[in-house]
Amino acid sequence: MKRKVGIALWAAALAICLLLADQVTRRDDSERKYGAFFSDEQGFDVLFLGTSRVLDGISPMELWRDYGITSYNMGNSSECLDVTEWVLRLALEEHTPKVAVIDVYYIGRRVDDAWTYTYRHLFLDAVPLSPLKFKAVSATLPRSSYLEFLMPFSLYHGRWEEILSGKTERLIDCEPFMMGGELRIGRTIPEAFERTADMNEQELPGTQALRRIAALCRERGIEPVFMAIPAPISRQEQMDVNGVVLVAQELGVPFVNLFDVEGLVDFETDCYDEVGHMNPDGASKITAYMGDWLVGRYALEDRRGTPGCAAWDERLAQYEAFRSEQWGEMTLLQNP
Repeated sequence: MKRKVGIALWAAALAICLLLADQVTRRDDSERKYGAFFSDEQGFDVLFLGTSRVLDGISPMELWRDYGITSYNMGNSSECLDVTEWVLRLALEEHTPKVAVIDVYYIGRRVDDAWTYTYRHLFLDAVPLSPLKFKAVSATLPRSSYLEFLMPFSLYHGRWEEILSGKTERLIDCEPFMMGGELRIGRTIPEAFERTADMNEQELPGTQALRRIAALCRERGIEPVFMAIPAPISRQEQMDVNGVVLVAQELGVPFVNLFDVEGLVDFETDCYDEVGHMNPDGASKITAYMGDWLVGRYALEDRRGTPGCAAWDERLAQYEAFRSEQWGEMTLLQNP
């Protein structure tokens, strides 16, 4: 009996040590990006989900400032729609929004694109270990990657030298008060592209995921919205995005295709990089358009000044000071 108890205590101590090491050696990018989501007790009326187009194109703090909307930017780089579905499922374990806005930019990407695996750490590292997290990992990653994503200590164990030296590489330009959004400081003119209204009418790798996402939202009493943020992408990619209108009509889901909003984005001033990710000016324009669209369509409460939301004003003050410091002299907006 003593031997059995000793073995059990040793196993428990080992498990605790591994869990502590797992927490200590993780990069802090996940905490800066998603920590406020998992620690928030008030909830969010709107969630934005999808790729880096969302990450860099939607500012929750500006939605709060101008509309009183509580929102969170769940966007992550190179996220296909099969992964977005699981991000939403895991997010709903914590909060149930009134509206879920789904980016369709990667409608043509497959879940088994190996080059995107590393980006999935940004969200999954922040998610507490649970049966649903195991299902998400097993549904979207090869078996050889399970341990890496369920216990990232297996990936980050070599970070001790980096931690002790205090030199930690930042993989995302996000701060906790941004509620998941990112400020990418720079202005680059991407290569010119020609807009096409043609559409791909075929089933694409992400089409079934969109159907499942819409069904999940309606099961939970959430309004689903499909969205595409403009970018200088190829004709084929544009056709894939344009084709989402067919599944949107099939499902009765609104599709906000911002490619078709004339004059919304100026690609000569509003991009951070050559592939058209939004800089703070571009993000402000996209955010303002979506804010107007959301309050015009849904009964979203203006929560400014309401009890329990004082923390949003504190975050807004931090955000505006940070944005002004990082971008203020570079902005071309009249009222940033």
